[in-house]
Amino acid sequence: MDQKQVINGRQYAWLTAAVLTGGALTSLNQILIRLGRMDAWGSFALASGYALLLAYVFYQLARRFPGKHLFEITKLLFGTLLGTLANLLMLFHMWAMLIRDLRSLSKFVGVALLPSTPDEIIVMLLVLVIMYYGKTSVEVVARVNDFFFPFFILMILLLPVLLTNEINKTLLMPALSVPLKPLFFSNMISLGWFGDLFVLGAFLHTLQASRQLRSAIRHGALLGSLLIGIFILLELLVLGPVIPGNLVFGNYSVVQQIHITDFLDRIDLMIISIWFPVATCEIVAVYLAFLTGIASLVKQRDYSTINTPAALLLMLSSLLAFKSATEIFSFANYGYPLMVVAYQPLLFLLIWLFSLRHPVRIPQGRGSTASASKERPSGSKDRSEDQPDTMADQPSSSEGQQHKQGPAQRNRTHANRGKRNPAPGFLQRLSYQAWRRSSNVLIVLNISWLAIGLWFSKQYPVLGITCGSAYGVCTILVVLTSYMELFHAKQVPQ
Repeated sequence: MDQKQVINGRQYAWLTAAVLTGGALTSLNQILIRLGRMDAWGSFALASGYALLLAYVFYQLARRFPGKHLFEITKLLFGTLLGTLANLLMLFHMWAMLIRDLRSLSKFVGVALLPSTPDEIIVMLLVLVIMYYGKTSVEVVARVNDFFFPFFILMILLLPVLLTNEINKTLLMPALSVPLKPLFFSNMISLGWFGDLFVLGAFLHTLQASRQLRSAIRHGALLGSLLIGIFILLELLVLGPVIPGNLVFGNYSVVQQIHITDFLDRIDLMIISIWFPVATCEIVAVYLAFLTGIASLVKQRDYSTINTPAALLLMLSSLLAFKSATEIFSFANYGYPLMVVAYQPLLFLLIWLFSLRHPVRIPQGRGSTASASKERPSGSKDRSEDQPDTMADQPSSSEGQQHKQGPAQRNRTHANRGKRNPAPGFLQRLSYQAWRRSSNVLIVLNISWLAIGLWFSKQYPVLGITCGSAYGVCTILVVLTSYMELFHAKQVPQ
């Protein structure tokens, strides 16, 4: 495998969104609609806030431990014994994610594409794919996802247009009329699924600018919540609040309703051909994080030697873990979110508190970092982007390191320099901090709109519609502001 793993901010953001949307679209929507009914589209307010907090924790870890990933940082913070126990807990979590996604994806393939193929064969083929990618690094899967994910976004944005003749707006009424308790539980379940984002901690060393790291995770998580929310909204508008709660693959049933002409009645196959690579990239990313964690137990980063036995163990355990589809989706919808909520917030709170004892480091260049430690596969070519957070002016140091880098590395470092600001008009004057604060305010507004609508909609139904519409507008705006935040985070200070 390639020891030097480097990905850019956009690839990191889209990999974040793929981690959320790849597995969630197969089973998450069913339980959210069953609980939230016609208001299930509001099930991601708390999860989005949790994603921002997780991005902040990773940002602080990257500033204090440049060039190291989450498993190495945990050992440094907690010591060898407690750090190993914490890493084993996270490895168990990743194993649960892998068997969940492998079996749910194999069930979907068996229903939609290969109904006569045994489930064991489908799982074996999926394991062979991740075993192949296990010989590479996260840089490879990030580039593959970077190719398919734009088409995936475009596909979801076109679905409302393709389903125009099937949409019934009255199925969403009355808006925000569901009791608070079931909607809160649906938010907690989605929060458990957003706990999948912790696997990105295994790739902290691949994106050397900590400010880009935080912005990429924020943008990817908010984009992923928007895409899943669009699918839930379409399920409600097309099938209503009752039928999707009883369907295992409600998304697929919605896509099957697309009928453009008599000759284009299998659009679902075209859509699956776009979604399936994204779902596979999600499983591969989790698998690479799993291998990284296992290798860290013996203080190594080269996991190529454990790729084959780990894949075979994963295949056997995924086949033996569940006896039926009911057990698979019961675990994915109930057991897994409960497991995440029970331990993950407390663990990362402790990691953040322990990390505050360590000072923020001023990263040097690629050459000095690589020569100082063999554990750091990639240097700090983009570290000058973090210097506004720590030191205001370091022009001579950054310029000197640029001369040490090759032409290709300098081009990748300054890839965003000179790009036109996509913000319209006066918004181009806003800084990185302004866009970041805007995203935070919009997340708070989203939660506030839900609370106000749920509290007053029974007395004033119009207020429920107004708050629901405001929630949708804020959800779209927060994705745009987080994108602008990522754009400004890529700018290298002159």
